[in-house]
Amino acid sequence: MDEFELIFLGTGGGRFATITQKRKTGGIRLISQNSNIHIDPGPGALIYSLEAGLAPQKIRALLVSHRHPDHYANVEILVEAMTKGMLIKRGIIAAPPNILIGDQEIGPAISTYHQNMIEQAIILKPGVNFKVGNTKIVATKTIHSDPETVGFRFNIPKVGDIGYTADTEYFEGIENEYRGVRILILSVMRPTGSPWTGHMTPKEAAKIVGAIKPELAVATHFGMKMIFSGPTYEIKTIEDTTGVPTVAAFDGMKLRIGERITVVKAKRNKHATDNLLKHT
Repeated sequence: MDEFELIFLGTGGGRFATITQKRKTGGIRLISQNSNIHIDPGPGALIYSLEAGLAPQKIRALLVSHRHPDHYANVEILVEAMTKGMLIKRGIIAAPPNILIGDQEIGPAISTYHQNMIEQAIILKPGVNFKVGNTKIVATKTIHSDPETVGFRFNIPKVGDIGYTADTEYFEGIENEYRGVRILILSVMRPTGSPWTGHMTPKEAAKIVGAIKPELAVATHFGMKMIFSGPTYEIKTIEDTTGVPTVAAFDGMKLRIGERITVVKAKRNKHATDNLLKHT
């Protein structure tokens, strides 16, 4: 079986985690033999890529789930890297309409100057599908404060499927977007007992994980309340409820996926260790 890797260049989300960088906001890199994709490149995506030894010049596609800065702020500089310093027309951007076209309130979040250097710009709505190398990608439905938000489902031949919910609240039928995935990555912004419209707590995330039963569930995109509460403690309730192995992602975490799924912890940073003592 072929292998691919997911590298979490940031596990923080929301305004206050972003402006303090209590958790990094660099997004996720997906690397396989034929694909090099950066998902939701928020503030720090370039620097954290370089720190992780991931050359931004090798990116083949930039995927943006929605128009909030913690998900798209570094897109333009990564376009410049992907196009070899704006010297060659190269790569793909896939994003919702308000990112690529704009709307009545705000112009496009990615300048036409940068878009003109991309080989292909794909406007995303739920159900839109496309390929990067041999990886098939489908945009999935969400319910979020930005109504054009999408999640993603990735199909990699000889490896299987992974899902990424992006920012969304729980809604009836969300499970159908991700049935059959080996790995489900969920944005779990808030801790239990502190819900926020358009986002999930571990309680809502557990409903999805329990219905789908992936090989592994991964929670990420933690807001300040979640960070202070302790993601490892909070996310453990998903595994306890569903019986599905579940990980609270940490900055720099790597998943190596082949016949087995391995969590590589060598690059764990100082923000990754949660204070469990206060909860025991």
